[in-house]
Amino acid sequence: MATLFADNTNPSKMRSLDRVLVLKIKDGKLPTSSTGMVDTRLFSRDNNLHAKMNTTNSLWSFAYDEGMLPQPLKQQFTSFSKALKCAREYFEKRNVEITEVID
Repeated sequence: MATLFADNTNPSKMRSLDRVLVLKIKDGKLPTSSTGMVDTRLFSRDNNLHAKMNTTNSLWSFAYDEGMLPQPLKQQFTSFSKALKCAREYFEKRNVEITEVID
């Protein structure tokens, strides 16, 4: 299982069409969202954020193990790097960082 850290090291080793984004709260602050709190199960890995490629149309999208995605993440992307950029920007505003991508 290859891993990709948030700084995009080892991108050539990424092969999976289903990648898990590992999230961490920044600086011990509370995670926030426009509706209240971010699902805290994302930090304990009881719930995971997946970036998945649809093999029919080759577009990437996000999915949780459980629950509904926030509206800004309900998009499709032409590459994994564009999906990752969107997720970073979304979570950056909520005091959350992506520390690792598990392939």
